[in-house]
Amino acid sequence: MRMLAATVLLLGLGLAPRPAAAQWGLSAEIGVARFGGTSRDTAGTRVGPYRPTTFALRVDRALGSARVALAVLYAKTGFAGERNGVAVVQYDVGSLWEFAPETSLRVARFGAGTEARLEAGPVVELWKVDGDRRSRVGGRAAAAVEWPIARALTGSLRVSGVLTGSVFDPIFHDAT
Repeated sequence: MRMLAATVLLLGLGLAPRPAAAQWGLSAEIGVARFGGTSRDTAGTRVGPYRPTTFALRVDRALGSARVALAVLYAKTGFAGERNGVAVVQYDVGSLWEFAPETSLRVARFGAGTEARLEAGPVVELWKVDGDRRSRVGGRAAAAVEWPIARALTGSLRVSGVLTGSVFDPIFHDAT
């Protein structure tokens, strides 16, 4: 009977509301990606992933003004050759999965709960291009503004940049 009481007490403490300083969050995001510097031939034609719509899920834990998170992003992309403002696009030849653990800090607070945050962390990208799988590791930085919409609902605007190697570059070079 004591074991049951202790279990119920621990479960109750685990489900009890927590102060705002340590809360879990879950968000769904939609965005648009742009890629730069992927590949360029001698005539100036740039070839790379072409403006995919991105979908992401983010789980985070607030710890005072700091926050830790894991974002998982997916995009199905085409590839384009661009030159002189003209793009030739072949759609749906690639996909991207991105895993980004991050830390963020609140840098400013405005009015009734609006916050400005800076975020950074490593990133792992898993590409599949026309059946060929490639992975890239790099870094990610972002700036975000978040504002309360309802009691447990927050709106946000996030601008981020990721730096990794080109999806076209081989990971390992032959030393011979």
